[in-house]
Amino acid sequence: MNTDISFKLRGVYSFDVYPTALLGTSYKNVTILGIMDPTTAAKKVDIKSLHVMMFPTLPAGSSSNFEDYDYVEIKTSTGETTVLSMGWINPATVTQVTSSTAVATIGGISAADVPRIINALVQNGFNDVTVSLT
Repeated sequence: MNTDISFKLRGVYSFDVYPTALLGTSYKNVTILGIMDPTTAAKKVDIKSLHVMMFPTLPAGSSSNFEDYDYVEIKTSTGETTVLSMGWINPATVTQVTSSTAVATIGGISAADVPRIINALVQNGFNDVTVSLT
């Protein structure tokens, strides 16, 4: 029983798993390290026990057999790695994280304004900021 999730290796994604105290619910900016069968996944973590604990939180019609799913190895933004069943991931919440660079030109400023501009961007969640004065 595979899900309709199509992860790309080395892609960065955010998604929710079905609610559980065991895994939490949200995974943000994780990198896909690999997609594997249950036998390979079981060499990395105890997926059988995890699936038994996760099963009550899964949608109706989900298989109780951990071997019916594919698994994904992820690396979190803190560098930790783990393996999740594709069946534990809520497919409606999967988004691929893409990154671009924006260039803004602000006229009529002085060197004293640069720290204020950086502070305004950081306060709004933009932490990868470079400002140069020309």
